[in-house]
Amino acid sequence: MGKLQKKSKIVITVTLMITILMLSSVKNLKFDYDFETFFDEDDKDTQFFNENKKRFSTDNDFVFISIENEKGIFNYPFLSKVDSIVKEIESDSLVTEVFCLTNLNDYIKTSFSPMVFKIPFLNICDTCHFYKDSIKIFSRPEISNLYVNKNATGLLIYIKHREELSLQKCSYLKEHIEVILDTYNVKNYHYAGRAIGQKYYIDTMQYETVMFIAMSFVLIIVFLWLAFKSWWGVWIPLTIVSISMLWITGFMALVGEPMNLVLTVLPTIIFVVAMSDVIHLVSKYIDELRLGKPKKEAILTAYKEVGLATLLTSVTTAIGFLTLLMVNMRPIKIFGIYISLGVLFAFILAYTLLPSLLVLVKTPEISKKGVTSNFWYRFLHTNFRFLIRNKITILIVSVLIIILSFIGISKIQTNYFLLEDLKKDNEMRQQFDFFDKEYMGLRAFQLVVKVKDSTTKVTDYNVVTQINRLDSFLVADYGLKQTFSLPFILKMANRTEHGGQNEYFKLPNRKQSKKFLKRIEKFVSKKQIHQFIDSTKTYTRITSTIGDIGRYAFKEKNSRLFQFIETEIDTNLLELKLTGTGHLLDKNMGKLSFSLTKGLLIAILLVSLIMGMLYKSIKMVLLALVPNVLPLLMLGAVLGYLGIDLKVSTAIIFTISFGIAVDDTIHFMSRFKLELKKDKTVLYALKRTYLSTGRAIVLTTLILCSGFLLLLFSDFLGTFYIGLLISLTLFFALIADMFVLPVLILLFYVTKNKKNH
Repeated sequence: MGKLQKKSKIVITVTLMITILMLSSVKNLKFDYDFETFFDEDDKDTQFFNENKKRFSTDNDFVFISIENEKGIFNYPFLSKVDSIVKEIESDSLVTEVFCLTNLNDYIKTSFSPMVFKIPFLNICDTCHFYKDSIKIFSRPEISNLYVNKNATGLLIYIKHREELSLQKCSYLKEHIEVILDTYNVKNYHYAGRAIGQKYYIDTMQYETVMFIAMSFVLIIVFLWLAFKSWWGVWIPLTIVSISMLWITGFMALVGEPMNLVLTVLPTIIFVVAMSDVIHLVSKYIDELRLGKPKKEAILTAYKEVGLATLLTSVTTAIGFLTLLMVNMRPIKIFGIYISLGVLFAFILAYTLLPSLLVLVKTPEISKKGVTSNFWYRFLHTNFRFLIRNKITILIVSVLIIILSFIGISKIQTNYFLLEDLKKDNEMRQQFDFFDKEYMGLRAFQLVVKVKDSTTKVTDYNVVTQINRLDSFLVADYGLKQTFSLPFILKMANRTEHGGQNEYFKLPNRKQSKKFLKRIEKFVSKKQIHQFIDSTKTYTRITSTIGDIGRYAFKEKNSRLFQFIETEIDTNLLELKLTGTGHLLDKNMGKLSFSLTKGLLIAILLVSLIMGMLYKSIKMVLLALVPNVLPLLMLGAVLGYLGIDLKVSTAIIFTISFGIAVDDTIHFMSRFKLELKKDKTVLYALKRTYLSTGRAIVLTTLILCSGFLLLLFSDFLGTFYIGLLISLTLFFALIADMFVLPVLILLFYVTKNKKNH
């Protein structure tokens, strides 16, 4: 034992050194959230999106502020305050432009003068003109649809800021805006935008990561105490899982990988998954001590009989997460990689640190109470008698569940909303929803137009008329309140030329268009022109914003748009392409189901191969897979019947659940095989397996389910669903392992055994 103790001390010393390194690194762990990281980098549409950003500008670098006044916006004190706020915001070094009704001008040219006069839409100091100004404002579509809400009780401040601000700069801009609003004692306001949302997401992610770690600690301490009734049984397993979690988070910080939205569940997953292996090993060690074996022999027996199963469960769990590499979304790939790495760390510690602690720590006092008087023995013995007597009934019920599950799966939908990760009653989501209801919405719309012939320019009149047709369709049929495009600029120029008369807000003739374009190119800055026309005049775009109505609704709208383009637009002249953040997210969500299904099938195939190597029997592999595929079918049924959409957070649950749920089956089948090797009958071997392994399976499932249920406290809807649905799936898997798997073995394995005799 002395040599073993020496090796154990070396292991603990090395572990301690690595842990100190990881602990010193974890303080540098960063958090990041960016919509664009969910784009498929190899996809042609993503590449076009990135090229388009260079050609024009980004579509997501803005902040909307709506300041409300119950008595209406046409109020001198209110408008004066808003005007002061606008000027303060304009002075911010991160802000490039600020637009609001208080600083916008109308442009009018009269027949008496060649000059274009700039006239403010609002004369703030002259309240006598408010009625006249209001009529004019609501007659201008570029103003009424964007800068004033429908009840004229709110003004919108549109802030353009520098492109792709860092998290630190987003935080600064948000705080500066809040300081300005507070300085002017503004109480009734809403704000939204990338800088606002990103800061909120990061703050919430940081808070929830710490919260889940703390809650996981408390939960595991409670379960370990209930399971082992001793502090020895608490602190040793807790040490293993705590170091596992510390290693993976420290390693992420060491290599500079930030914690993304999906990875906020990492601590919880590592805690509960690592605990599964430890519970099986420690439970077996205690069982051997209870049989009167000395410490060394008990440790060796535990690792000999449970060790292979623990190795296989770690491999299958890692496979489940690594199949997420099939999804072409970087956050999901990173999630799969680092959770798998965390599982590996937990396995290494379970095979090095755990036995070292068992060797060096004083042998725990084991209850001398008879095995048959144990609660677990009585509970499992009763269950075993039940399934022996009701084999056919259990099989019939299982078949009915499978049929009902397929019906439920057929009802699954793959809808998607930009802010789906936030619950409907979440304050930040309500802020964004406000702009969808009261203004034009926050989801960017971009339709890029390219001329096919190199001799043609987007400013040619025949091109402009085609784009104007698109504009009309997008407002009349697609649902945009207003479009901003080259024809829109020409319409404004035409109205300006005719003294601001609204009836001239229409596309001018060919000659006038040419004249207006020359004037625009001469007097308007290149920066403003390049918002709509690229430097080569090969590309232009139609932009707008719209409410976040969901992927299905946009799919239907886009179908009508493409049909209109095919029948009403000269596609020999123009090439048209939808792009933008929202459009790419919709497309990626559409591809998600196929990628995850492919990954799940690969996981099932790899696990089948592992099972085949272990049991060397196709029949046993099929028997072992049934109780693991059945919970996935039931999960699909839950999604379908409850109307839970298939999206990133819910779709990845299938591969995660399979990788974790198969662990109990492996432990069960490994013990069953071990009992058969002792020349026991199939029925007796099954009974011994059920009574001995059943306790660890139930305990680990309860810990896993409880750990994942902690995620229900998250403000993120995706995290909430991960917790709820994985817990349900693991519970389904427990039922399948404790009832369906033994019945399948009794009905098929026993039959085969009898024939052999």
